[in-house]
Amino acid sequence: MKQPSRRRRGVILTLKGWDKFQAAKTQVEFDENGGDSFCLEELSDRTRLALHTISRILARLEPVDKSSLQSAFAAFNLDLSPSDYTRPTSTLEELETRQANPQYDWGEAPDVSVFFGRSEELLQLRQWILEQRCRLVGLLGIGGIGKSTLAVKLGLQIQSEFEVVVWRSLQNAPPVEYKLTRILQFLLGALGKEMVIPECFDEKLSKLMECLSNHRCLLILDNVETILSSGSQTGQFLPGYEGYGQLLKRFGEVPHNSCILFTSREKPRDIVPLEGERTGVKSLPLKGLNFTEGQQLFQQKGQFTGTQREWQVLIKHYGGNPLALKMVAAGTQELFNGKIASVLEYLEQGILIFEDIGDLLECQFQRLSAVEAEVMYWLAINREPVSLAELAADVMKFSFKRQLPPAIKSLLQRSLIEKRGEHFFLQPVVMEYITQRWVEQVYQKIKDRGIKNTQTPTP
Repeated sequence: MKQPSRRRRGVILTLKGWDKFQAAKTQVEFDENGGDSFCLEELSDRTRLALHTISRILARLEPVDKSSLQSAFAAFNLDLSPSDYTRPTSTLEELETRQANPQYDWGEAPDVSVFFGRSEELLQLRQWILEQRCRLVGLLGIGGIGKSTLAVKLGLQIQSEFEVVVWRSLQNAPPVEYKLTRILQFLLGALGKEMVIPECFDEKLSKLMECLSNHRCLLILDNVETILSSGSQTGQFLPGYEGYGQLLKRFGEVPHNSCILFTSREKPRDIVPLEGERTGVKSLPLKGLNFTEGQQLFQQKGQFTGTQREWQVLIKHYGGNPLALKMVAAGTQELFNGKIASVLEYLEQGILIFEDIGDLLECQFQRLSAVEAEVMYWLAINREPVSLAELAADVMKFSFKRQLPPAIKSLLQRSLIEKRGEHFFLQPVVMEYITQRWVEQVYQKIKDRGIKNTQTPTP
């Protein structure tokens, strides 16, 4: 008589242990392998573990012997501590079922084969989604900061924990009913349910919530800022797109078993009242890459020469913005033969030498109200962090003075200004762009109308 199979005993890495191992591995890959990731065969040779054991360790799905984890850690000069491993919570049968029937739709999600840093952000997001079971999570930040790539990287890491994963972009501002119908079509098919999609919006939303409640799904909505209004109504949906606000509100308010992750340059107003330490709604503002991560990303474009100080100045100037660094890396190769010092000579003169970065910032500047633009100009003129009272003294128009506090709050939500204590300031590259923009517009006004008194920064 055939004996029932025994459940495999063993441990898996905790999120903390996984991050610890990945950080050490990435550093060795950078030091010894030119930044290229080790393949499974190279990891097997280094750790003296079988290929399938390495795969299990990295995936965190199936348990392995504790001694295998110790060998993997020792290969990268790490000690395995009790907080680095745990027993898996899912049964082997659940894992086998999940792996046998993957239902992932990544659509036109960006390629993340080249990805650096963000270990702390990834750990925080995985804790919110996998451990705290958050229902709605937002990734917020200025254009180019890496929201989309982080969302994809995270999704790929945790997709095995979900029955269905759906990634959708709102880049072209699709009507909410169209997008909701397409999402439902995939979900119902992936879950093996009858393909009956209601006609009206409310019933479609109820059908979606039914799927999210009865199943563990991950829905990623990218570029939410494209359906938000510009001007003074920060975080408010465009006319005709209010249905997306209903979607987010329902996702955050109603208990369900799934997670909706969205990216945006601005925080949608509908989720603000739902956020909290003990709620299932969170948002993570993204900052730039640190010096080491920025340098690693930069060097993917080729060979560069520069001192450590020059690298630090360059990366700080661009706020560690990954997209900006990629543009600068390409321009440095083309114009300056890879010499960092040559780029810094232009930056010290306040010259915007890479127009693609200006285009990126122009898209966000065009969304500002008149008072928000005024604040940006004055912050650029002051050059140094200033308080709200100092800004109020700068602003000439009385009506603008009254609107100053909400304008500051709006600019913070739009990720265009930063705050240190009670003072506000611009990142160097943003200051550079705003200064050049103001000078050009003032010059154009002088050219068109003749020299006139220009006491305010608003052209």
